[in-house]
Amino acid sequence: MENIDFTTQDGFVLKGNVFKPQPPNVNAAKAGIIINSATAVGKGYYRAFAQHLAEHGYLVITYDYRGIGESKATKNTHSKLSMLAWGEQDFEAVINAAVKNHPDLNWHCIGHSVGGQIVGLAPSNSKLTSVYCVAAQNGYWKNWGLPQTPKILLSWYGLIPFFSKTLGYVPGFMLGGTSLPGPIAQEWARWCTNPNFISDKKGKPIRTHFNQFESKMRFLAIKDDLNFAPLKAVKELGKFYSQADKEIKVVDPKEFGIKEIGHFGFFKRQHKDALWPNAIEWFGQFS
Repeated sequence: MENIDFTTQDGFVLKGNVFKPQPPNVNAAKAGIIINSATAVGKGYYRAFAQHLAEHGYLVITYDYRGIGESKATKNTHSKLSMLAWGEQDFEAVINAAVKNHPDLNWHCIGHSVGGQIVGLAPSNSKLTSVYCVAAQNGYWKNWGLPQTPKILLSWYGLIPFFSKTLGYVPGFMLGGTSLPGPIAQEWARWCTNPNFISDKKGKPIRTHFNQFESKMRFLAIKDDLNFAPLKAVKELGKFYSQADKEIKVVDPKEFGIKEIGHFGFFKRQHKDALWPNAIEWFGQFS
């Protein structure tokens, strides 16, 4: 693993890691894979998974979005914090750096949760050969079932706006990850209370780069992930990629003899033998 910096067009420096293919493929990667993290989840969470992909011959990049983990904001860059920028600026910078440094490789993306959403915000997403989404969803609150609705509404209309304004951030324990800067959390809450979900400040849908993406996509809907990405929400995000060659695959923990997977379990090392072969098989078809 090596450290790498990415500088966005608007001048934000992102911290990332590169995992090089393991022997016997050190000098000849099968392809390149960029891992887009979930909201408020640092790149370190995906280290074991990235190493596994490298062991199978892939060149893998992980990185922290602006305001998350090691990609910390300063007084000068705090005004540039937004979820929209995670796609338009951050993911865009990583795609272009990856293609520039390794133009001989086909580049793919694994998008966990919001990581699958921001693919549709990057102007250069057409440079990707495929996207493999894990529990990526349309976050509009009506995509959740009745049992989860009260909790969802409390989050979007109450807790997240409250902590964003009073503390300037949302504590990590609420999100299952690290703390989320206030400006990003407020934008996120605005999206999730808007029927258009990903939208501008006037509430109008943002779809330009979603509609331009025509490559293959697989959306994994985790059957027991009812709190963060239920099947309906996953299907609704898939509709955003109107021109993509996409499929939705439901992953049932019981089929693998697993007690639970939930929103974060797919990337845990303990599921290496049960769940990770699905991803290896997916990327293998492009090698």
